[in-house]
Amino acid sequence: MDAFRFFPLLVLVLVLGAVAYKLLVLQVVVPEGFTALLYRRGRFVRVLAPGAHRVPRPGRSTQQVDMRQRYFTVPGQEVLSQDQVGLKLSLTVRFAVAEPEPALHRVQNFTDALYQAVQLALREEVGRHPLEELAAGRLDLGQRMRERVAAEVRAFGLSVVAVDVKDVMLPTDLRRAFSESLKAKKEAQAMLEKARGESAALRNLANAARLVEQHPSLLDLRMLQTLSGASTTPGNTFVLGVGAELAPRARKRPAPGGAPMPPSEEDEPEST
Repeated sequence: MDAFRFFPLLVLVLVLGAVAYKLLVLQVVVPEGFTALLYRRGRFVRVLAPGAHRVPRPGRSTQQVDMRQRYFTVPGQEVLSQDQVGLKLSLTVRFAVAEPEPALHRVQNFTDALYQAVQLALREEVGRHPLEELAAGRLDLGQRMRERVAAEVRAFGLSVVAVDVKDVMLPTDLRRAFSESLKAKKEAQAMLEKARGESAALRNLANAARLVEQHPSLLDLRMLQTLSGASTTPGNTFVLGVGAELAPRARKRPAPGGAPMPPSEEDEPEST
């Protein structure tokens, strides 16, 4: 009976304890990929890593910061090259928050600060190079900008992973001039390759002519090879001359002195 008499009191104590715990203890759950900044009466205390944290509630608050990599695009910016040619460039920037405390406390909005730094770096870097160099070295321009911007934004806790040039938009007349120049270069390369092929073919023909001159029987072998290849197709009819000048055995080798040897008596045609 005594236990039942104290049971309501026990329940009241537990309820009061739960209420007091809720009022006095702040439970903070930081998800993976984030961190939280803990403040006490508006002053920064420490950084809370991902996980569950319990801190005294009175006068304390938290603010979460996304630590994952982010992307943003800088749309077409009108810039002047070193040779005073106007063009538009669009960029893609990949970055992440490396130190959350300076990222939130040193600038009002770290994304806007990074955007402004990228714009200024783009104008200064493009102004240092002529148009031809910019058109041929986009990756080099992105690397130069990444190094420059990363050094500037490191002061407020950002890490720039990459700066990539997406598009280079030239004026219409310059695009036409570049297209014509590229077309002329391709045509010149095609003509050069054609001339090289013709020269190689002429050299091969000259070598073949010298071989035939030194070895006349090669013509007979070539003729037999041609006949052998053509005979595989049914329905072909071949007409071959049988004159002494076409007969393989009637072809005479030249004399050592260079003059052709006269035909033997057995090869001379009989007189009628």
